Amino acid sequence: MNTRFLTLSLILLGLVFFSCDEEVKTKPLSYQLTHAFRLVVEDHPLRTWSLQTKVIDGEEKLFFGDVRKKDNIKVFNMDTKEWEESIRFEKEGPDGIGTMNGFYVHTMDSIFVVNSFGWEIHLMNGSKKVRTYNTKEGIPAMDQITPFTTNNAISGIINGKLIFYGFPEVPYQGLDYHNRVKIVQSIDLKTGENKVEIGYPKEYHNHLWPGLIVIMNEQSVVGDKIYMNYPFSDSVYEFDGISNRAKPLFLGSTYKKTITNYDGKSTQEINGEGTYFEVLSKGAYTDILADEINSHLYRTISYSKSDPSSFSTYSEFKPTAERNLLIYDLDRDTFIGEIDFQEDELDRIPMMFVGEKGLYLSKMSEEEEAVDFYLLSWEE
Repeated sequence: MNTRFLTLSLILLGLVFFSCDEEVKTKPLSYQLTHAFRLVVEDHPLRTWSLQTKVIDGEEKLFFGDVRKKDNIKVFNMDTKEWEESIRFEKEGPDGIGTMNGFYVHTMDSIFVVNSFGWEIHLMNGSKKVRTYNTKEGIPAMDQITPFTTNNAISGIINGKLIFYGFPEVPYQGLDYHNRVKIVQSIDLKTGENKVEIGYPKEYHNHLWPGLIVIMNEQSVVGDKIYMNYPFSDSVYEFDGISNRAKPLFLGSTYKKTITNYDGKSTQEINGEGTYFEVLSKGAYTDILADEINSHLYRTISYSKSDPSSFSTYSEFKPTAERNLLIYDLDRDTFIGEIDFQEDELDRIPMMFVGEKGLYLSKMSEEEEAVDFYLLSWEE
């Protein structure tokens, strides 16, 4: 009798916990978007994923990477609402960077510029090169990664080590692929020593997944913590520095469905157009941004509510994508909730960056070559 009572109690307790998880997961947030400023850009593309803010001499600056010329960083003063002199780099010669796939502004005298397919990171003082770090040096071929090519690969500096993420150089094959590859690397800024340490969590191990997973991870750094976004995981993983000591933080969306693994599938199937249908129809977590000042973690999910079988090509299906925002309070160690943005109030895939006041999101102007940024606020 006692055994039956204990079993029943455990079942009921499990149901309570399950219900609580579901309630938290589906919690909607009311929100407001307040217009912050407009950027008028005439000589390079409006859209970029190379964005960073920094307070310089008491003024907040937005650093805006030129994704066409890939040789300069635009500087917008968020306090005066004016453009300042751009930071320009040489592509060739002794101070040449080759090309700029991303950057990290540590100080105005220490700017790290990424040349992903040159496997180099240059430390620049203005247009003058101070040092070049070879990201492959000392790393076995099977462990080498390419710094991410479109977003800012560099996330920050921890204990004198530059932290960046990328995708593995080894071919995507074998059920043990996600067991063995790494996607995060550090460079000791004094010695130049490279280390690759952080890979995929166990939920990815011993399975094949849609091939585009290797370009969908993302990273953010706050203090001595590294936050890793994996596209199919309902948790963001918090790492203690470059070590593999991981803590999962739940930031799951109502709209996320279970992705089908591709065990036993051919290379063509794993990398084919069908995988894009699979990922968008089931939902994938795409971006992560840490707000150190306000102690928030932001994560986005890209998903479609449309029936994928109604579309003959992915180019037709792709415009049905929607993007929601998930918010986590790092101080309280609590998932706050999910924002389901209204249609057309922001770009379908908005540019995002974190400033002193919080999270900014973009909306392209239909009238001129301009983009508006809005500051997000919400109520719990």
